[in-house]
Amino acid sequence: MDLPSLLPCEAARLSSLRNLVAALVLCPLALSACTTAKNEQPKPAAAQEQKADAQASETRSGVDGLIAKYAAAYNVPEALVRRVVARESRFNPSARNGAHWGLMQIRHDTARTMGYSGPARGLLDAETNLKYGVKYLAGAYLVAGGNEAQAVRLYSRGYYYDAKRKGLLEETGLKAQAFSAEPAAPAAIPLPMDAPRGDISVPAATDQ
Repeated sequence: MDLPSLLPCEAARLSSLRNLVAALVLCPLALSACTTAKNEQPKPAAAQEQKADAQASETRSGVDGLIAKYAAAYNVPEALVRRVVARESRFNPSARNGAHWGLMQIRHDTARTMGYSGPARGLLDAETNLKYGVKYLAGAYLVAGGNEAQAVRLYSRGYYYDAKRKGLLEETGLKAQAFSAEPAAPAAIPLPMDAPRGDISVPAATDQ
């Protein structure tokens, strides 16, 4: 239909109708484009969660390698070391529970009997913690006669008197304590299993 041949009011009405139809056709397309663009925008929370998961995976991978290294160095079953690390810190190098530090929740004074000379906070370093923690576990494993369950118990409560009774002070590295009483406090203590991982923190307390 030719617009000039229509009356002005009819031409205007027809033009408005055509504009309305065009708007109805284009509007869904515009809404679809907006929705697609919105969905494609990165979600900050999800991105941060993915980054945290990647970092945790990288940390765990590094810890796994160190566990294998020191299990072999001290001739302790790798599965036993993993069992202790899982029990004590759930593989968190930054775990701190009172006087117990790091992956194996070893006490500073216990680490010192194994040859460590650094500050307590240094035990939050994964490799340092495993170097002295696995060495102490190796003594527990020796005193336990290769019984892994008993080795875990001895590691947690201390085994000076057990080693002394069996004549293993020198082999376990505890000979330096021969003239002193074994500390009443356990050498290591597991974290509460019902505590959320986020509760594990490294307070700004001074070294013990």
